[in-house]
Amino acid sequence: MNRLPDHRGLQDTQTILKMYLEQVIREGDIVIDATAGRGRDTLFLARCVGVTGKVFAFDIQEEAILATRELLENFGLADRVELLHKSHTSIADHVHDRVKAVVFNLGYLPGGGNRIITQAATTVEAVQQGLTLLEEKGIIALTVYRGHEGGQDESQKLTSFLSGLSKKDFSVVQGIYLNQGELSPYWIMIQKNRRTIDENPPSEKDPGTDSE
Repeated sequence: MNRLPDHRGLQDTQTILKMYLEQVIREGDIVIDATAGRGRDTLFLARCVGVTGKVFAFDIQEEAILATRELLENFGLADRVELLHKSHTSIADHVHDRVKAVVFNLGYLPGGGNRIITQAATTVEAVQQGLTLLEEKGIIALTVYRGHEGGQDESQKLTSFLSGLSKKDFSVVQGIYLNQGELSPYWIMIQKNRRTIDENPPSEKDPGTDSE
């Protein structure tokens, strides 16, 4: 896989996330970028899913959608991505198949000012939708920023929600800098360990409805 050049190593909060996602996502998978931003995560995911896979990328800001489209077109990968000028709280309205991964990069649009930010309530709602759509051993990866106004509240409510998830159904791991202050960014990975008892894939037909 051709990668964007990045020589920052662990200085980049997303390094470990992307290394793991590269091992999990396979050719032909369906994945979601819940916060398209400037398109770097969308581009990364488009490369991971290959020519037969698909990325659904959401953002509420038109500037973000336009920037993401331009980046994808520059790399010739726009045909692998469905760009949606929608909130990530509408994930379930647009994605109806099981997904291998969902990526969130919280906070605000880089270079766009911090007037529009991700919010605790809508982030938790979107994560809940993502958890429902994940296939077994699928991953939700979040990069969380706390230094801006509202960031600490979002962080606290998100971690409170995730701490309450069933350990049998989900594994939740946090990676945090110990030497960069209490407001430094961090990452979270959630693995769906198993399908729940009452869960069927959205595309799977209920055998009880078959006619003879």
